[in-house]
Amino acid sequence: MARPIEYISSIDDSKDLWKVAVRCKHMWSVTSSQNREHLELILFDSKLDLIQAIVPSYLVSKFKTQLEVGCSYVMQNFKVSSNDFSFKSTDHKFKLIFCGSTSVKKVQLSEIPLNHLKLIGINAIIEGKYRTNLLYDIIGGVTEISQAQIIPDNNKSKVVFSLTDLSKHHVQCTLWGKLAVQLNEYYTTHKADGSIVLLLMNARIKEPQGNYPLNVSNAWNGTKLLINDLSIEEVKNLKEKLKDDLPTLSSSSMKMETTNTSVFSDLDKFVWKAEVLSLSDIAYLQTETTCVTVATLEKFECGQSGWYYDGCSECTKSVTLKDGKFMCYSKHISSEPVPRFKLEVLASDGKLKYKFVFWDVDCVKLIGKSALQMKLDLMETGDFDPLEFPYELDVMLKKELAIRAVFQPNKVSLSVIGFKADEVLRTKIKEMFKCEEHTSKIVVSTDDTRDDMHTSSCTPTISTSEKQSHADPQTVSDHISITADYDPSVANSALTPSKRSIPETVEELDSAQLSSTKIIRDIKLEK
Repeated sequence: MARPIEYISSIDDSKDLWKVAVRCKHMWSVTSSQNREHLELILFDSKLDLIQAIVPSYLVSKFKTQLEVGCSYVMQNFKVSSNDFSFKSTDHKFKLIFCGSTSVKKVQLSEIPLNHLKLIGINAIIEGKYRTNLLYDIIGGVTEISQAQIIPDNNKSKVVFSLTDLSKHHVQCTLWGKLAVQLNEYYTTHKADGSIVLLLMNARIKEPQGNYPLNVSNAWNGTKLLINDLSIEEVKNLKEKLKDDLPTLSSSSMKMETTNTSVFSDLDKFVWKAEVLSLSDIAYLQTETTCVTVATLEKFECGQSGWYYDGCSECTKSVTLKDGKFMCYSKHISSEPVPRFKLEVLASDGKLKYKFVFWDVDCVKLIGKSALQMKLDLMETGDFDPLEFPYELDVMLKKELAIRAVFQPNKVSLSVIGFKADEVLRTKIKEMFKCEEHTSKIVVSTDDTRDDMHTSSCTPTISTSEKQSHADPQTVSDHISITADYDPSVANSALTPSKRSIPETVEELDSAQLSSTKIIRDIKLEK
């Protein structure tokens, strides 16, 4: 006897053999820094309950041609995992992960509506009646375009405008990347259409923070933009009711003056794709996060090595002597190792202390001398001891810096990938520190070559001992395990998250490409 069809609301992790009748509301592709693609979908059933699903990279070729937005399916057999995305496309407690035995059959299901929107009104947004970690569908009419920046790199394009609805309240909206380009192209080719009413599916609501106002924006690939799509009843109705209140594309308030050069400030560039957090906020992080903070460098920490490491002459990785040759992790061969700075520094913001690892590029900027030159000077005077920290290093200390660094849950130090000493910029960053209740971010792991996909369970709590270990680095044993020293600041500009040196068995999804999650996931490959 065939299994009965069950409702999305019933899905939990008690079993894998779920059979559901659903329609695909939204689907998007995510490409990792290793050029590996996976798919994410939002599905809903006849009860209008929604759930998010993931098609791992090794199954994309199998399912990509079978799946289509707007079509209905009977699907069965999934791995079920906690919905632990930092930004959730649905409020369901679980998500579905396709596996090798997942079955997808296209079926006409008239009982499931063609469209289902998870709408929130602008009035509710202004009154704060939303969840910051949940993505919403938002419909509104464009009343003013205040900024447009369209440049060749789509990820840096930006359009800022105001939205309104029947409440007559307004909210600022910022579209980035491809959606900014899409709106600009519509603006230049559809001026005869009059006004603009748009639908943002899977949009993010950002709370006001410091000098930044309440704002609606896209969550990268996971957000869909529909402009004046009258096939959607809600868009058609709003356009009709606001026809006398919205300006036309030819009016002065809708004038879109585009620029082909970046108008980002130094602050915008420094905090791009990073979480602005105080040291107290950083202590509560649970997954790898690029963050920006402000702290004063107090003292050097004595770790497992001295003040420098022997680096490769072609890259920043460390070298080891193998068969009489100096070879790095990337298998570059060097005739002689190149000394490169690696300094562990205890820093404080007046409330909490945390350990940072400063790498060669940033150390040279702070000290004004390369590790090679410093080593040669010491050898000339006969005072060289590889474990003695030269007095010249102390010029780094007692400085308050804005620091861009990467938090990794298995390390007790933050890995620095950039800094700014400007006082005005430091002050602005301090104003941006979150005062909200701490929230956790979870790593989502899926096995890339077999059916058993293991994902982390529900958001873990932090025990007293764990809080202490994060909060006070002086109470934690130095257990940093680094297979090869590597200066991430060389490979990372201020505009991109850290790309760490990782084994070939791990695929890191670029957080800039993540759709609704905007977090880093590890997809482990079983050889």
